[in-house]
Amino acid sequence: MVGQEHLKPTITITAEMLTGKAKTFVENCGASAVGITTLETLAGGPPSTNLEYVLPGAKSAVTFAMPLDQDKIRSYLAKEDRDGHQVNYNDTNTMATGVASQLASFFQQCGFDAVGVQANQVYRNDDESVPWEQHPDISHRFLAVRGGVGWFGLSGNVLTVDHGANVALCTMVTVAELTATEPLPPEENFCDCTTMECVAACPSGFLGEAKRQRATVTMGGHSFSYGQRTSYERCAYVCAGFTGLHPSGRWSTWSPGRFPIPKKDEDIKLATAWAYDSWAERPYLDGHTLQAPLIYASKGKDVQLTCGSCMLVCTPDEEERARRLKTLQSSGVAIQHPDGSVEAVAPQQAQHYLGGLDDETRALYEPENPERYEDMEVMGGSDRG
Repeated sequence: MVGQEHLKPTITITAEMLTGKAKTFVENCGASAVGITTLETLAGGPPSTNLEYVLPGAKSAVTFAMPLDQDKIRSYLAKEDRDGHQVNYNDTNTMATGVASQLASFFQQCGFDAVGVQANQVYRNDDESVPWEQHPDISHRFLAVRGGVGWFGLSGNVLTVDHGANVALCTMVTVAELTATEPLPPEENFCDCTTMECVAACPSGFLGEAKRQRATVTMGGHSFSYGQRTSYERCAYVCAGFTGLHPSGRWSTWSPGRFPIPKKDEDIKLATAWAYDSWAERPYLDGHTLQAPLIYASKGKDVQLTCGSCMLVCTPDEEERARRLKTLQSSGVAIQHPDGSVEAVAPQQAQHYLGGLDDETRALYEPENPERYEDMEVMGGSDRG
């Protein structure tokens, strides 16, 4: 190609030089942890560890963690400020994507083909999967634990040494042969799986099997385990904000939705469909949004952060984890006013507020036809809140 001759290095660039440059590059951009994986260290892994899916001829990947703002997380869990964390989450993931793209450009300018993989919201669309199944092009999580960015927690989130799960992960893939980094020592993982704040912080039951069963993935001769998850649709039902009331009725996420959460995974799809249209008609929560192309293409509406609690309560400090869980579980129940603003109130006050709404407005937050759920076993029963 015309103009490409100047891209050829005039010195011999070694694997050690490129490896060191990749690490310092992302660290200088604010990454708190970085790891490198190769075809050899990812051998035998799931399809989402196939580097050539995003770059034919790829040999290595650089995965890194960008920390989220801890103060904004605490305010978010307390239902004092939703938008502060929303903006920080957006900025951090955008920054991570940009860093991966910049690093890829640096490698390209040095003569090594490379591509930055977006931090989130990119799913496979091929003969074996469709976007709604939410299979990532590359799994930042798997690459992160294999390359030593962090460990798996019980939740399946990646736990970093300094910030726990409170990070955004991102990856750059390249044809350059980099030097792989080793996994973190498993005995140093702060997740001892006895306190299980992540399970207690999840209203959906997504981690309901995590206490009893483990999922294991093997990459390059190393095996990594985390708690068995249930249907991903269960997580989406709550995390997308369709519903948010905990089955106990005592607290909620930032979502004002109060649609029942089925006990059986096979009922989740139907429950989601019933709540989806109501969610789409609600006013936006006050503050910014998250760009989620799948839902936007379906309803013309953006998603806003309302949950993510399993990730946000998980910090390296045991006492801080306990404080965050207590903060969440005592933060009240979310109700939404006509202008979109959300207020956290006591459960009885929320029930009184909803009772005062006209039928059309109330149907945006609770089932218009509750009898539809009579044949569906739901979490918490019918006496919630």
